Amino acid sequence: MRLLDHIAQCTDPLVIRQDSGEDWRLTGASDFARALRQCPLRYVLADELVRTCIALSYSDGDELAGCLDLLHLPAERIWIEWDESARRAELMRCLPGGAHLNSPQVLRAGVLLSAHPQCRTGSLRTFWLSGPEPREPIMAPIETLLDLDAAGTAHAPAQLLEGGSVRVADPSNEQVDSLLRCARFRLDPAWQRYYQATATTPGLRSQVVGRSLAAVAFDVPLLLALFLLLSIRDDLERRPVNPQRLNAKRLRLGRRPLLEHLEVCAPVFTPTPAWHGAHGALAASARRAPRFHHVRGHIVRRSDTVYWRGPHWRGHVRLGSVRSRTVELRLPG
Repeated sequence: MRLLDHIAQCTDPLVIRQDSGEDWRLTGASDFARALRQCPLRYVLADELVRTCIALSYSDGDELAGCLDLLHLPAERIWIEWDESARRAELMRCLPGGAHLNSPQVLRAGVLLSAHPQCRTGSLRTFWLSGPEPREPIMAPIETLLDLDAAGTAHAPAQLLEGGSVRVADPSNEQVDSLLRCARFRLDPAWQRYYQATATTPGLRSQVVGRSLAAVAFDVPLLLALFLLLSIRDDLERRPVNPQRLNAKRLRLGRRPLLEHLEVCAPVFTPTPAWHGAHGALAASARRAPRFHHVRGHIVRRSDTVYWRGPHWRGHVRLGSVRSRTVELRLPG
């Protein structure tokens, strides 16, 4: 089953019992089951779309960061789900160090997004589906606040346990750091009270803050890349999935029905059509023809319009081939 079905069918409240015998009733997946069942728009992303969003998020330059003024949240209420293994694989390719990888035991991840009517600000809750049996939906204790105008104020991460909304920075990657400026993070009130009572040492508090933020913060670049691709109209294919026949069988067996959703695929990321070759030849006529080389897919912005140029080959073999396109710039002195 999809993660969305695990959450929609979750009825058990999240209760943690301490060694002292004290019970803590915390906010969990069951508290959002009804909201997910009533959500009017549910997306499940295809693996190639997940990989493309990650590649776009962590690409060099400011392709995505330079288009933030064009973005908007896709709906006032929407569910977005993806396969976490596809995300991990692409992150390992883009970031060999693996600094931003979630637990390998996570099979699927998803967010339930609520936006304001202008769709420039909103909040989202993050969920996961774990691998070991029984597969239980897990909800992150962190709520992510999105502001595409980056106008909100934020506290230092240490203020997370005090109820403040904090910002996460990534000094090692300027592109990602600029995307994270759109997000603030705060603890769910029930989880805040729990951690304040149980995380009693500075070391434990620091560990709680670090792990809680790392688990959700680096989903933001993926989501922003998806929002940009969704703004390119008719370039992402949405395939309705209606499990009506399967649900009829499930109901006969006494099982709960599965939810309808849309599978979002990316047919735009296919070999470049013929018109692009003509366009490229026209642009190249004013300069020396390029050597034979491969061009990866990339976003092109022209004023208030965004285009996707699929991966393609350019140039002429007779002029040689480009084996490496790495350029290192150094300041004098």
